[in-house]
Parts: sequence; structure tokens; C-alpha cells
Amino acid sequence: MRKLSVLAVSLIVGLAMACGGGSPSPTSAAAPAPTASAAVATGLTYTDPTGTGWRLVKNANSTPSRILLDLVGPTGLKTRGVAFNLQAPAAVKFGSFHVVLGDGVHTTDFPIKDLGVYQLLNMDGGLGWWPYTPGVHHPLEPYFCAGGVKKGNLLTVGIFQKDRRWDAKDSGVPLCQIALELDPAAKPNAGDTLLLTITKAKYMAEDIGAFSVSPTQEMIDKAHLVNAQIAVGSLHAN
Repeated sequence: MRKLSVLAVSLIVGLAMACGGGSPSPTSAAAPAPTASAAVATGLTYTDPTGTGWRLVKNANSTPSRILLDLVGPTGLKTRGVAFNLQAPAAVKFGSFHVVLGDGVHTTDFPIKDLGVYQLLNMDGGLGWWPYTPGVHHPLEPYFCAGGVKKGNLLTVGIFQKDRRWDAKDSGVPLCQIALELDPAAKPNAGDTLLLTITKAKYMAEDIGAFSVSPTQEMIDKAHLVNAQIAVGSLHAN
């Protein structure tokens, strides 16, 4: 009988709790307020890196929709050219520049802009089959400037003096320019950090051997590029 009484009491207590008896029901917690959705970015902002070495700095002609970055080197370092690879996230597009070549008839779109420091043509002008006139260049003579966007949104660019008879140039000024634009299809949120990474960079040193019409051992020994470290600032969607 005692066991039955204990069992009965247990069942009664259990039913009472299940039915809400014994103590008042707790008040329901208030539903959390809906969080505001993040605003979709419509432009870009860029903050320059610190230091005085190789770096990408924002050009004053930049706009929220198109950030222009100038490559600047260390003041006093004489060079004959530079090249680098820049990795960008999917939310960033590399803009192009409309380049007019030679006689103005031939145009192209490059992801790099020459800023006029390096001399990109032969010193004496023309091509081998073009009638030689000092200082006059064939309209189709190639400039030693190239660039492209590779798979995975990797920009690769290079700009070099074409003729070793030109003097090397001080690198502490804007040497070339690239452009960054927001890809609206990626729909980044305003405030998102967009990581830019230099994966490789090299420059052509001042001393690459004396000029000769045929390769010399000195030219062969010095025909290599020097590793460079290019600082990149912070890029954000805005």
C-alpha cells in the first residue's frame, strides 16, 4: 500500500506540472528585434600604406567607383623598370585604360597606364625595316609595357625601358598606374575588407651592363631582375 501511495502521489504531481498546476506559467520572453540588413556596397575606399619603400598609393583623381593606384618606389633608387602580380578578391575588378599608340589609329585597353617616367621605345627610333630618321618612331613600334588579368583575378603587369642606352630613372615618383573597380555582381556589404596581396614583384636595376650590339658576358651576368617588396594599403567596400 505504501508503494501504491507513493506512485499515486508521483503521478498526481507529474500531471499537475504538465497541466500548469502548482505555480503560474512564466511570462513568454519577448521576441528579439529584427536586425537591420547590412547595406550593399556601391563603391570603394582605399587607405595608403605607410613607409617609403615600394608601395601602391591612391591617386588624387580617384573616385568612389574607380580607385587609381600609382606605383611609387624608394626615392634615390635608380631603376629601369618594374613588374608585379596583384591578387584581388572577386568583389574587385581591374579597370582598363584606353591607350592610343603611334599615329592615333591603333588603340587598345590595358590594365596598366604608363606615367611617362620610363622611356619605352628605342633611343634611335624606328624598326629595322623602317626608314631611319633620328628621333622618329614607327607608329607600330611596340612599347615595352604589358599587362593582363589571369585566371583567379590575378593582375600581372610590367613596364620597362626598352633601350639600355637610356639612363636609369629615380623610382621615388609615380611610375605606372592601375585601376580598381567594384564588381556589383559580388554584392559585398558596405564596410567589408577587400584583401589585396602582392604575390610577386621585381625591378630592373640601374646596372645591367654596358650597351653592345651583340650580347657580352657582362650583359649576360647582369641580365636578371631584383626581388622587390611592394606595400599595399587597405581596401574596403563602401
